[in-house]
Amino acid sequence: MFQGVDHVVIAVGDLEAAIQQYETIYGIPATDRGEPLGAGFRNAYFRFDSTFLELISPLSESGPVAKRLAASGDGMYLVAMRVDSLAESVAQLRERGVRLLGDPGPGKPIEGQIFIHPASAGGVLTQLVQR
Repeated sequence: MFQGVDHVVIAVGDLEAAIQQYETIYGIPATDRGEPLGAGFRNAYFRFDSTFLELISPLSESGPVAKRLAASGDGMYLVAMRVDSLAESVAQLRERGVRLLGDPGPGKPIEGQIFIHPASAGGVLTQLVQR
């Protein structure tokens, strides 16, 4: 089921300042900066072999990233875990009673992203990723 960490997303109020901070820490430049269409945030990546760290900063005062920053300040937004089969992992998590976000329900195809609700994971939003 779970293969390991795929990536970590950190929410920041000031993307440029955070990029400079993490470039200093990691000694590598940020890559792939942009604004994913419809996502409501700007981002930049730090890539490491088979995993990466993504910094995100909201484009407005509304939306989930802005709400997270208002409530808690800069910090981890989510951890994404790589799974061998998204459908099988979701089915197993359902059987275990784990609360999921984006789950279409049994017998329906998974068409979007699936997350483990923070209430089921010690306060950490956890994304499931099949590569």
